[in-house]
Amino acid sequence: MKTVEMSDAAYKELLSRRIGRESISKTILRELKPVQYNSKALEELKRIEKGKFYSLDEAEKKYGI
Repeated sequence: MKTVEMSDAAYKELLSRRIGRESISKTILRELKPVQYNSKALEELKRIEKGKFYSLDEAEKKYGI
């Protein structure tokens, strides 16, 4: 096991994130684990971010609205 030095503020924050009598090492691993979202809305937002955007005039011309 390795020793890590941290500030008092960081240590208090870490202790506040513990669940029950969870060990500090488990708390660190849980907090560092990436969160996985399976939301369709989030997937759509990511898809939209990658796409091309059109102004209202361009969209009207393109889609004949």
